[in-house]
Amino acid sequence: MKKARQKGGVKWRALVLVFVTCFAFLTVGYWLYQKSIEQAVYATTVSFMEQIADHDRLNIVNQMNIRWEYLNSITERIRLNRENSLEDVLYELNVESQATAFHEMYLVSEDGQVYSSAYIETDLQEMPWREEYEKAGGKFVTRYSESSRERWGEYLIYGMNLDTPISCGMKTVSGIVGLVPITEITSQMRLESFDGQGVALVMRPTGEIITASQNYDSGSGEHNFFKELEGAVFQRGNSLAACKKALEMSEKQFVKYHLDGEGFYSLFLPLNYQDSNDWYLVVRVSARVTDKQVQALFLRSLPFFLVLGVLILVVTYYVYRSGAEARVARASEHAKSAFLANMSHEIRTPLNGIVGLHYLMRQHIDDKEKLNGYLTKAEISAEFLKGVITDVLDMSKIESGQLEIFQKELNLSALVREIMELLNTQAEDKGVFLQTDCSELREPYVLGDALRIKQVLMNLLGNALKFTPKGGRISLTVRQAAADGVADTTFTVSDTGCGMSPEFLERIWLPFEQERRMASQNGTGLGTTLSKTLVEKMGGSIQVESHPGEGSTFTVSIPLPIVQASKIPERPAVSETETVWGLEGKRVLVAEDNEINRMIVVSVLEEQGCEVWEAADGSEAVSAFESSTLFFFDFVLMDVQMPVTDGYEATRQIRSLPRGDSTSVPIIAVTANAFREDAEKALKAGMDDVVTKPLDISLLLEKIKNLKNQGDEK
Repeated sequence: MKKARQKGGVKWRALVLVFVTCFAFLTVGYWLYQKSIEQAVYATTVSFMEQIADHDRLNIVNQMNIRWEYLNSITERIRLNRENSLEDVLYELNVESQATAFHEMYLVSEDGQVYSSAYIETDLQEMPWREEYEKAGGKFVTRYSESSRERWGEYLIYGMNLDTPISCGMKTVSGIVGLVPITEITSQMRLESFDGQGVALVMRPTGEIITASQNYDSGSGEHNFFKELEGAVFQRGNSLAACKKALEMSEKQFVKYHLDGEGFYSLFLPLNYQDSNDWYLVVRVSARVTDKQVQALFLRSLPFFLVLGVLILVVTYYVYRSGAEARVARASEHAKSAFLANMSHEIRTPLNGIVGLHYLMRQHIDDKEKLNGYLTKAEISAEFLKGVITDVLDMSKIESGQLEIFQKELNLSALVREIMELLNTQAEDKGVFLQTDCSELREPYVLGDALRIKQVLMNLLGNALKFTPKGGRISLTVRQAAADGVADTTFTVSDTGCGMSPEFLERIWLPFEQERRMASQNGTGLGTTLSKTLVEKMGGSIQVESHPGEGSTFTVSIPLPIVQASKIPERPAVSETETVWGLEGKRVLVAEDNEINRMIVVSVLEEQGCEVWEAADGSEAVSAFESSTLFFFDFVLMDVQMPVTDGYEATRQIRSLPRGDSTSVPIIAVTANAFREDAEKALKAGMDDVVTKPLDISLLLEKIKNLKNQGDEK
């Protein structure tokens, strides 16, 4: 009984601990939720204010453009009417000022006289805008206030010095100036959002307000925005001094501050109008707008968090009772998620290269030399991406030790060149010096798995690029020692990066192990594990030496049988104008459900002179073949996964047809599955050969050629 009571006490203490933990978790979660909501609302406010500011800035700049264009058009008309006297030109200016937004216009002569559209002649030295006019090399715009008996108010002065003076009778005009009411800018600052709690104004970097929206009230009566901010308490690490400094450097600035018991957001956006002024557009919004949104979201979320708390208690109690099983499940799920998340880097590296190269191809579509270079690099990236995806699909085989190595004749020199072509651009962009040394590569023609060797070297060089800073060096050295027909090939990858700690070197070959050597770097954590597995599968070894701050050196040794250069087949180039392999006039049936893939295959075959018949599924392919005359089709390309009838069944049906060509027509399987068992399944269904997606067009044409030659021999 005593033991039972003790056991019950332990259980209740554990449950109380669980309850307290859940309550603490819920409290912290609610606090984090509040912070995230505040941050989200803050970010939304910033984004919305930037959109409004951009809108107003564009409106203001567009108005300025219109005025400049109008002044330009006037000067061009004056220039074309060379016989006009100064009086005629002033008459035209008077008419223009009456019909346009310009209240008054001025012509400035080379002798320093100013002639207004009101027929008044004044010395340039007496004009209030003289200093701006003389200082400006071309165009200028400035604010101007006038309170004379003839005219009073605030105006914008648009002016420009003419590159080529214009003769008007006895006078030579060297400049033109126009006077526009400043309300033209004010009318463009329609801050209709934020429930009327936002204002907009235009000011100089000194804080001097040029104009402001009608609902702006400085409170202090000051005509300087910075004077208003002297009593403000800034937040988020901002200050008035930092704000002024940013404006002096013509930078955009966003600040949050409290003034007179109220919070505000202010966005300072430079107009950046043709370097003609240093004005800033300021959008200010009261923080009450966001405070109301945050409070409303908090109130709406309270019931949700109460329900969530109850659910957490129930779930936590269940987890408590089945902890061991849940921990195993979580560990398994974590491993799977980590693998999928980390593998994204390995996939994105060549994918980013392909996307970037496609962009460059569009930019240099008329430069055939550059286009060919980009196409070569894109093809290399695509091949590598295909290999990486195959590794992802084959991960279970890697872990179980069943990964297959496919040896084939290869040229190591060409392989190294391909790797350098793929990485050179990345190294140049990062400012890293990448070099290779193949001077001791005695036997370039060997027997090995080119894809796996390339994958190992790309993993090692890719890691070197990640952890080598700008100005660093990366080298790939290839050496060989040949004996008894085998070349013991050593690849050495060295870098001057940040290096690795001794503790991490002990775990470097374990899956998903990473060391945060640089804050911006990430990866799958599988690169070194895959490299070690692949190297050992090829009968080789891999070693690493590294010291923090000094760099790293990976040494890979693989024994590769030597082959004669003449035994390595050279893939023939496909000419754009030449009919390759004598395919012209051959009739081919293409069965492919994907329209884009079908279009590519059909286009390539038609360029080689083939006549192509298309089928969108296996059933259509069987019908097309069955309805054709005897020995009509020379080849059939059959996708294996199609609706209605798949490629395997369609092939079996074609082979079973009671006609003379059903068993002899060559059928090539097109499959996205790169595993050997899938190829064997296609061959068992009656197909003659297999090509994998994404299609290697040259390899496809080569297989068609081989099958054609075999058929000719028969």
